[in-house]
Amino acid sequence: MNDSTPSFWQALPALKERQRRTGLLAALVLGLAVLVLVDGLQALMRAGSYHLDIVAGEGTMLSGPIGIDKPRAGDLLVSVSPEGAPVSFRLDGFFASYWFGNGMWRGEVAAEPGATPGTYSVSLRVRGTPASATQRYEVTVWSDATSLRQGAHSLTVSLLGFNPFWLSGILACIGIVPGLLSFVAGRRIVRLLWYAGYSEVFRMAPQKDGSLLLWCPGSKKEGPAEGSLCAVVDADGQELGQARLEKKAATCMELRLAADGPARGGLPGACYVRLSAPRG
Repeated sequence: MNDSTPSFWQALPALKERQRRTGLLAALVLGLAVLVLVDGLQALMRAGSYHLDIVAGEGTMLSGPIGIDKPRAGDLLVSVSPEGAPVSFRLDGFFASYWFGNGMWRGEVAAEPGATPGTYSVSLRVRGTPASATQRYEVTVWSDATSLRQGAHSLTVSLLGFNPFWLSGILACIGIVPGLLSFVAGRRIVRLLWYAGYSEVFRMAPQKDGSLLLWCPGSKKEGPAEGSLCAVVDADGQELGQARLEKKAATCMELRLAADGPARGGLPGACYVRLSAPRG
């Protein structure tokens, strides 16, 4: 690739703009995912991990540890309060934990159709275990989905009717896509610059003597030797001055632009250092 070819310097700003836009989109979507997740966590903290919201006529699945070998349905003791509450528990069965293989029970807490809205309690205890091992669930029954949304602790549920944890996960998956596109654009920019023999300046630091220190990606094994003069160009490929290579590290290079050069007036936001002849 010939660095003097106008198409190279025309393609570079377009790629950088694409990287900026996709990166910004990824940041916005992932930031929104974090906010939704925080909303869900604060709602969970306010309501409690043993709180359930159920619409009359519907139910929700629960699971918990059984702690005994060869359990039977009668080993899980269930009580509902107050007496005659319009909620019930139906045992679905027993299974092995996905993570550690421990015994677990699975069941459904349901509210009767037309159940009176209110808060009820469902307690579950394994036969033979102390009362302190009882799992107590606070069940709030709502007349319909609209009232559930209005009374939800989560702003996401109130406004959209979505589970904040599910929505946060969906947004995170969506945000990964522009993030990957931004990464790919960045890799393409680095490759184009490498073939042209340039490296982008990622940091500038004015010095007390009026000179300007520049840092750009580089390698100890490649590029000019320390003490060499390297051309510094702007985003259009126009030379701004000569910077002396002062230090080479494993992944970056440090150069100094003399005080009597363009360092006096400052450099544009995007500039590049020529480290070699075009590579292809």
